[in-house]
Amino acid sequence: MLVDWDKAYINEPTIVTVGVFDGVHRGHQSILSLLIERSFTLGLPGIVVTFDPHPLEIIKKEKIELLVDLNDRLELIDQFPHTYNVLINFNDRFAEKSAEGFIKELKDRLNMREIVIGYNFQFGKGRRGNIKFLQEISSKYNFKVSIVPPVEYEGAPISSSRIRLSLKKGDIIHANEMLGRYFYIKGRVIKGKGLGKEIGFPTANIAISNRIIIPKLGVYATIGTIDNERFIGVTNIGFAPSIKGEKEVTVETHFLDFNRDIYDKLIKVELVAYIRQEIKFNSLEELVNQINLDVESARNIIKKIIH
Repeated sequence: MLVDWDKAYINEPTIVTVGVFDGVHRGHQSILSLLIERSFTLGLPGIVVTFDPHPLEIIKKEKIELLVDLNDRLELIDQFPHTYNVLINFNDRFAEKSAEGFIKELKDRLNMREIVIGYNFQFGKGRRGNIKFLQEISSKYNFKVSIVPPVEYEGAPISSSRIRLSLKKGDIIHANEMLGRYFYIKGRVIKGKGLGKEIGFPTANIAISNRIIIPKLGVYATIGTIDNERFIGVTNIGFAPSIKGEKEVTVETHFLDFNRDIYDKLIKVELVAYIRQEIKFNSLEELVNQINLDVESARNIIKKIIH
């Protein structure tokens, strides 16, 4: 159940976790798993408190390229059974809230008896709230602090910023392993110029949110989900220089062995492997030959995974 922070008043004792949880990666999953474990052990409701927009967009006045949008983030969080999601509309006024003021509100609004947080959790104005602060203030407000250690990958803690960096480098394998799932792009299919169809490779042009991170430009082996069915695909993220020369980045997927009208459908495209950089070809023949190679690459990559 989704509850707005300003309307959240819960009488019974609860166990709470707080965070942005962008991407709901393996580190976040570890926190959510402990929340569930403590909730079941004590028989108390588990509450996930999260923020939108990303606090750094308000505090630092800079755009954060998100790994997932808010709806998908809540959907991923809900894969971990708990009682409430509480959403804070993070604004300039909320950014002024002190660390102790925030804890007091968690007690007053949510009757927090325990907080489950990651090892590097920081909060409150000037990020003055941290684990040490929580442990010092816990007796005053009568709550327990449960700390989740970092989940490491290749010798370093997993973080949303580290995943973003991998995506920008085209290192989709490492990004997916840190996420614990495939990174995906989701959007509605919009009408394109139809040039892909003319050369024998019709594509679904996907309208993408400007808040979601764009990974390294190039061609990817992908798995598309359309009406709950999954299909192997080849996805180009870029400017399609050989036949279109777009001014803005586009996302186009050619689904293998597929022939349906999917205009205006909401589809999800999971990025499985990076095949190659985007190239401007000298002729349509060169382009078609390369697409045929890309199709076979995608088919072989994904068949290995599926089987």
